[in-house]
Amino acid sequence: MNRTAQHPKNLEEPMTTPELPASAYRITSHEILALLSFNSGNEIDLSRKVLNLADLPDDSDLVRAGISTLNVRGSVRRDGEEIALQGDAEIIARILASGHTWYQVARVGQDQSALPTYVVESVGAKAALLLQPLSEYICVPLREDAELLEFVGQVVDGTVADAEKVGGGLVVSQKWVLDAEPVVANLKVEQGKPTLLAALPLADDGQLTVRELEGSPSAAVTAALSGQN
Repeated sequence: MNRTAQHPKNLEEPMTTPELPASAYRITSHEILALLSFNSGNEIDLSRKVLNLADLPDDSDLVRAGISTLNVRGSVRRDGEEIALQGDAEIIARILASGHTWYQVARVGQDQSALPTYVVESVGAKAALLLQPLSEYICVPLREDAELLEFVGQVVDGTVADAEKVGGGLVVSQKWVLDAEPVVANLKVEQGKPTLLAALPLADDGQLTVRELEGSPSAAVTAALSGQN
């Protein structure tokens, strides 16, 4: 696995993660744009929206740069004028092209914001994408039998623990499903502990309903994201 470069301390901090498995794959945002350009459809549009790439054209210089770097990696093959993906790039492209359910967990605080972790379920595959400084993602394939909400709950607990260490902040969790409105569940951490949950239903002023946190942070968030609150 490639070593992560040392970045200036004023950049956003990546989320604290356990030791990564050998299957983890590092990929940049412009390489993801290149992977997305090989397919089209509603799932592609959803992937671009979740990863904040929707406003970038799929024929941009970034896409061409992504294809070039994938070629240097040996992740594309050429057959005349045709270009095809291979190896890990082909697997990730298949996940992004058929991702129908996405989750995001991030921490927002007064000190620094933690870069988000994304979790995606697609046809036949599941993966986590951990955003790092300088628009790099670490893609970690998950087992086929992995319970995504359980995994999301673990990420929420880890993010809450990070917020507790710095005295407070907001843990933002979102869920996107194809052809549905996104669902949001936010936790407020005050004086070193989670205290409030903001989630559906909407209040009279059109904002999320804020209530005292009951139970564990992960249980409250996953229940809200699954519509069980």
